[in-house]
Amino acid sequence: MTTEFAQDVERALTEAAGALRRRQHPDGYWKGDFETSLIGEAAEVMLRHFLGIRDEEATAATVKVLLAEQTPSGGWASYHKGPDELLLSTFCYVALRLAGCAPEEPALRAAARAVRANGGVEAIDNPTMLAWLALIGLWPWDDIPLIPPELVLLPPKAPGSIYRMGAAARGIVVANSLFMAGRPVTPASFGIEELYARPGGSARRLPRPRAVRAATALSHLYARHPVGFLRRRAMRKATRWLEDTQERDGGWGGNWPQTANVIVGLIAAGHRPDHPVVRSAIEALDQYVVHKDGRRRLEMWTSVVMDTALAVSAAAMTGDAGTRAAAHRAVPWLLDNQVTELGDWAVLTEDPVPGGWPYEFANDANPDSDDTAFAVAALRRLHPVGSDPAVDEACERASRWMLSQQCADGGWAAFEPLRWRLPGRDALARIGFLEAPSADITGHVLEALGADGRAGSPAARRGIRWLRDHQHPDGSWPGWWACYHLHGTSAAVTGLTACGVLGTDPAVARACDWIVAHQQDDGGWGEDIRALHDPAWIGKGDSTPSQTSWALLALIAAGRADGEPVRAGLDFLIRTQQDDGDWAEPWHTWVVHHDGLYWRDSMLRLVYPVMAMSAYLAATGAGERR
Repeated sequence: MTTEFAQDVERALTEAAGALRRRQHPDGYWKGDFETSLIGEAAEVMLRHFLGIRDEEATAATVKVLLAEQTPSGGWASYHKGPDELLLSTFCYVALRLAGCAPEEPALRAAARAVRANGGVEAIDNPTMLAWLALIGLWPWDDIPLIPPELVLLPPKAPGSIYRMGAAARGIVVANSLFMAGRPVTPASFGIEELYARPGGSARRLPRPRAVRAATALSHLYARHPVGFLRRRAMRKATRWLEDTQERDGGWGGNWPQTANVIVGLIAAGHRPDHPVVRSAIEALDQYVVHKDGRRRLEMWTSVVMDTALAVSAAAMTGDAGTRAAAHRAVPWLLDNQVTELGDWAVLTEDPVPGGWPYEFANDANPDSDDTAFAVAALRRLHPVGSDPAVDEACERASRWMLSQQCADGGWAAFEPLRWRLPGRDALARIGFLEAPSADITGHVLEALGADGRAGSPAARRGIRWLRDHQHPDGSWPGWWACYHLHGTSAAVTGLTACGVLGTDPAVARACDWIVAHQQDDGGWGEDIRALHDPAWIGKGDSTPSQTSWALLALIAAGRADGEPVRAGLDFLIRTQQDDGDWAEPWHTWVVHHDGLYWRDSMLRLVYPVMAMSAYLAATGAGERR
């Protein structure tokens, strides 16, 4: 390491730390812009049509955004530089028609061609999303497998129980079961014949396996002839369950999709729009609307806890007194937002102890292991064990909660232990109905346990063993919530080393070799969303600041701070830093559902480089001057 290079890193870190401080909210938290594709904006237009509450100003603003992001080929892409995506393009087209755009307009003619070129609307293979078209009369309900509300009557431990589903999907499943029972329609004033690839086409059975087709037929058979008293009891219980799980902000799950689905479900179950629960929920939808740079966008989720916890860690790692002071200002906010009540997760948890953190401002029903791990690691970077009673108590509860959520095989999923052992598990996991343990979540939890003094606990040892057992032969691990092997591998390495596994350990060494082998020519690292579906893209893509920083954090944690790959990666960060200390990162590198819903967060392109540069200076001793 040269003194000049260390000074360059320090200068870049000083500028980045300044940007980090400037982005802190007066209340202490940090929050970036959560940006997905335009599926939410399109769905909002469809929802307002269904409910009969069209907002002309909002609709006009949405039309402007939709047309601005239409691709040259006519459709809409679900991620930066991606191809036209069929479902998204269909939703955007329908939203524009609902907004009053004529099919003869050039933009809509191009969009229709793009849909047809991708197989036509009849090739959409996501029946859950097709239900949104059915709600406005553009797809037949008969072609959609129905979720029976009687599911809520099953005992919690029974196969098929809502408590054996992924926490992120549970509320949507219950809500969908309500509107699928009645199958309401607020018809659009047009059809979508021009979106079929075949001339004179119409809805046909989706390309689903025979078992799914049979389940669809059986679900409709039962829907036509339900057991009357069971159906009535199920509708009442499902409605009451949704009412009881409404969050303090009026929504459900702290996100737009679940809140929107619940509104439709309650309306279908007989609630009027002026019912207090529904009225507060409709009002809650406005909190997901963001006006920025003259544009109206919809944040489907609110990443405030994740952003705050990671920003606290980054600020604490800088060693700069002013930046660490900013981190300390966030501690009361983090402590206030810890979940201290029992929720859905407790139903099948033995001796449940609340103490996790959610992803959003309001989601007390379902905290998650990932954000809880981020929060514990952040708090411990500021307050080591025994230094602050309030932090000690919060971390004790959080750690106990994380341990209670460990899967039977030793890994961790984000929300709850995997409780599904039937065929089709992986397919259901890809669309969010279930969640299996993953390397990125397991690595993050191990990092938190190590920070909390629990590196030698039986749970940590089981987590380490899970990572060893699930490492791929090439040395990598696939992640789940971000793209893809790069995220899983870096999280696994930082988790293992936080729990005392040495950088010379064969598993860590092979992982670091894999990371180095996938460094780009510009010194950075990047992995394209296409890696989720095409193995040829694994570890490949345009270099990004956040992904480069993931790789650097892993290599530095493994004792490779003095290596040329680390210096080249840091040089990439220095070269690409903007004058304001931040970085540009238009790529979508995070994942909601593997089958088409991806996101980016404007905080993470800043937070991770601050971490990486701070870790480098600390590991090489250059940071002692700060």
